[in-house]
Amino acid sequence: MAYTDTSALGGLVKTAYDRYVEFALRAQPMIRAVADKKPAQQAMPGSSVVFSLYNDLAAATSTLTETTDPSAVALSDVSTVSVTLNEYGNAALVTRKLQLFSLSDVDPAVADIIAFNMADSLDIVAQDVLRAGTNVLYGGSATSTATVSAASTIDSADIRKAVAKLRANKAVPRAGSLYWVGIHPEVSHDLRAESGSVGWRDTHAHTDASLGNLFAGTIGTYEGAFFVENPRMYSAKAGADQTALSTSPAVSGVSGEFTIVVANGAFGGRAEVGDKISGTNVGTGAKITAISVGAVNTTLTVSVANSGTVGTNTLTVTPVTRVFSTILCGKQALAEAVAQEPNVIIGPVTDKLMRFRPIGWYGVLGWSRYREDALYRIESGSSIAAL
Repeated sequence: MAYTDTSALGGLVKTAYDRYVEFALRAQPMIRAVADKKPAQQAMPGSSVVFSLYNDLAAATSTLTETTDPSAVALSDVSTVSVTLNEYGNAALVTRKLQLFSLSDVDPAVADIIAFNMADSLDIVAQDVLRAGTNVLYGGSATSTATVSAASTIDSADIRKAVAKLRANKAVPRAGSLYWVGIHPEVSHDLRAESGSVGWRDTHAHTDASLGNLFAGTIGTYEGAFFVENPRMYSAKAGADQTALSTSPAVSGVSGEFTIVVANGAFGGRAEVGDKISGTNVGTGAKITAISVGAVNTTLTVSVANSGTVGTNTLTVTPVTRVFSTILCGKQALAEAVAQEPNVIIGPVTDKLMRFRPIGWYGVLGWSRYREDALYRIESGSSIAAL
């Protein structure tokens, strides 16, 4: 018996595609929501906005004399905080040919990607301003960012101390009596894993459930603060050196280049962007800035040019501890001024054949820390950052 099967009419059997294309995983932007200080009576448009704060008089604790008129005291001058306005934006140019040939409708996707890029970019800019405050604590026994190790994890005492400092500074809580905390999930893991009667888990186990998550997106309240867990919280390879990783592969790197090629799996596959790298003819103080894995070899882009040809020799990669910033703040920690609220813009089609369709976003705004006394930062490592 002869069958007419998929091999007989293979030309009619085709690969099918789902025309629905998913977006990348995203974290919810949140830092702009912290900027609760905004101009109330702005005089006019300008390249910057200056906020002013009155200074209180010194306490008058001496008794008055019944027959003597008290001396008048002069009010001290006001303090000012300036917010510089800057242009921010990004744009994409979609061609007519792409619109005609694409298996999926690209216009809604591009609009969505542009809109998220706007929120994502501005959130990073605002966080860079917020996390640069001068009030900082360090996890574990660390005394600076450079001394933070993986063991320099956050604990209840760090949160208690930061909250106590905020209260001592007379910072106004953001929700009832609670301060806001932005915390990275890998830092939250260590805080919630703390054991004993003072730890997060034991405390929450003996707390009325009705006092749990007060706001959408929070993971709970603890030690006078409510916690918002988000992977957007800043982290960078800026801490202490860890145990070095050595390898002796056949490597290549022409003198003066910023790349070194090693076999796949070198350094146990543990080398990461931000780690230090050293060896014969590797530029002094070099760090890995990019990693590209090929079929056989991995290309490491480094921050310092090679001082000579990098050949077959022992290379050493020194992992650098990832440091995480946990931010606690009260009201008016961050000020925001806006000349034009960021928004998505569909640009005009101006080419001769009307083939180029621009879309982008644009805004004019800026941020500045308004009350340093209402802001604290805890820099720590994480026990799971390298897993």
